[in-house]
Amino acid sequence: MGPGFRYHVATIVAVFMALGIGMIIGSSFLQEALVERLRLQLSQLNERFTNEIQPLRKESEDKGKAIAALSSRITQKALDKSRVAIVVTGDYADLVPDMSDALRAAGGTVQSITKIAPSLSVRLETSQAEIAGVIRRWRSGASEGNEALFQTLATAIARGGSAGVLRSLVSLKLIETQGDYRRAVNAVVLVGGGRDTADRRWETVDYPLIDQLSELGVVLVGAEPSVAVQSYMPAYQAKGLSTVDNVDTAVGRTALVFLVSGESGSYGTKETARDGLIPPGATEP
Repeated sequence: MGPGFRYHVATIVAVFMALGIGMIIGSSFLQEALVERLRLQLSQLNERFTNEIQPLRKESEDKGKAIAALSSRITQKALDKSRVAIVVTGDYADLVPDMSDALRAAGGTVQSITKIAPSLSVRLETSQAEIAGVIRRWRSGASEGNEALFQTLATAIARGGSAGVLRSLVSLKLIETQGDYRRAVNAVVLVGGGRDTADRRWETVDYPLIDQLSELGVVLVGAEPSVAVQSYMPAYQAKGLSTVDNVDTAVGRTALVFLVSGESGSYGTKETARDGLIPPGATEP
C-alpha cells in the first residue's frame, strides 16, 4: 500500500521548510557581507570628509569671516543719517537680522520692518469689503479698493503713518510690524523670493506696493537670497528697481548698502546680476 495523502502533504511541507531555512541562512551570510561592505564605504567617506571636506569648509568659513570684516570696513559710514525701512514680501524673512546688522554697521538706522502676510494675495479677493472698511475708518481719499490699501501701507512705511491703521492691518493678519513708523525714511528695501516655483505674489503685492512707494520718492531696492527657488529679480527690474540677488552673503549685503546709499544697478551672482558682483562705489578708495 502506497503512502497516503497526509504523507505527501507532510513531505511537501518539509521541503518548503527546508528551503525557507536555507534561504534564511543564506540571506544572513549575504546580509553580513552587505553590512561589512557598507561599513567599509562609511569608513572611507568619513576619512575623506576628515582629510578633504573639513579643511575646505574651514577655509570657506575663514574666507567668509575675512569678507565680512572687509565689507564692514568698506561700508563704514556709507549710510550715515540714512533711515531705512525693510519690507518682506517673499518667503525669506530669516534674512532680515543679518541685513539689519549690515545696514546699521554702515551707519544707517533700520526704522521699521514690515512683513507682508503670505495670504495677502488671497485676502485681497476674499476679504476686500472688510479691508476697505478698515481703510475708510482711518483715511479719506480718492483711492478705493486695493489701491487704497497699498497707498495707506506705502505711506505708513515711507512717510510715517497712523498707529491705529497699522494696528488694524495687524489685527486683520495682513502684516506684521516692528520698529518706529512715526518718521520718514530715505530708502525701502523689498525682500522677495519665493520657496515655490508657482509663486507669483509680486503681481498682486509687490507691484502695487512699488507703484505707491515710487510716487513717494524714496530709494527702492529689491533683494533676495541666492537660494531663492522663485526669483523676484526680473519682476523688480521690470519696475526699475536696483537689485541684489545674493543678500544672504556678506558680498551681497555690501552691494545692498551701496544701493541703499543711492547707487544703482543689478548685482549678485545670478543671471539677473547684469552689472556684476558689487557697485563701483564699493571699490573706490
